[in-house]
Amino acid sequence: MTRDSRRLPEPSWPTVIATTLRLWLQRHVLPEFRYRLFGGRTSGRLWPAALLIIIVAAGATYLVAGRISDDGTRSQSGSSAANSGGLPAAAAARNKAAAWIEAQVSDGLIVACDPLMCTTLQQHGFPAADLAQIDMGSGDPLGSDIIVSTAAVRSLLGPRLAQLYAPTVIASFGSGQYLIQVRITAAGSAIAAQAANRAALQARITAGRELDRNKNIHAPRLARAELAGGHVDSRLMDILALMAHRVPVQILGFGDGGPGTNAPLRLMRISAPTATYLHRLLVFLRAQLPPFAPNVSTYPAGLTTTVQIEFPAPSPTTLSMP
Repeated sequence: MTRDSRRLPEPSWPTVIATTLRLWLQRHVLPEFRYRLFGGRTSGRLWPAALLIIIVAAGATYLVAGRISDDGTRSQSGSSAANSGGLPAAAAARNKAAAWIEAQVSDGLIVACDPLMCTTLQQHGFPAADLAQIDMGSGDPLGSDIIVSTAAVRSLLGPRLAQLYAPTVIASFGSGQYLIQVRITAAGSAIAAQAANRAALQARITAGRELDRNKNIHAPRLARAELAGGHVDSRLMDILALMAHRVPVQILGFGDGGPGTNAPLRLMRISAPTATYLHRLLVFLRAQLPPFAPNVSTYPAGLTTTVQIEFPAPSPTTLSMP
């Protein structure tokens, strides 16, 4: 590259102003100053102009320099704020997803995740033996049961993640680049998994409408709509059918379908009006065998007791009504 072909950097505005002022003084003010110094006369008209130029130039230099400094500082602080703001958002999404997975996902399932997400899961108490890392050196994640879809995982797997490996989302946290989704790995093809999900929904709708007509089942309007609409986990409907065959059941509500998704509701709260009813109900629930053995909690509610019945994620795609 020749000297002529090189492009020199443009001077800053303070430099331009200072150079202009210097040249003007050299050409107009200094000759007259020298003339007066050696005994000549001056018109006196240039000195106010020179003073005005000096003031204007100094002010412009100050404003331009201040603007450049302020803009630079503002730009840096804005960039820093954006970066620092992203870190808490990303960490919050990871921690929420990790806490939900540790509390809700069935024991023994293999969860695939990027290294940072796997570390966060371990910090929340998820067993390291049940984690499979997804990175540049790992193969496909089809040996896992759950895939935690973070930005890093989506970058590695691309469209294959949703189209091939794990089409079903059971929980979602964060948004945008900080979005984290908990996905079920397809046992076969993604097309087969989607067909199984549609068949399972239809089966839950059929079973839910039948339970909604059961005279032994009492529930508020929203719970009845969720039951008849196929939004309730099939294991809960199995348990509900068995209970309603023996005693009246007062449903208080359903819940825990997985945040940010339309996954089936895996939690049911019912009312136990007497101590005898509560005892019989707990004996029945604790006698169930996997996969129909729920997590059971009780909460005093005045003269009655609320019984919470919950199954872990993910919900099955098969239904076995008694």
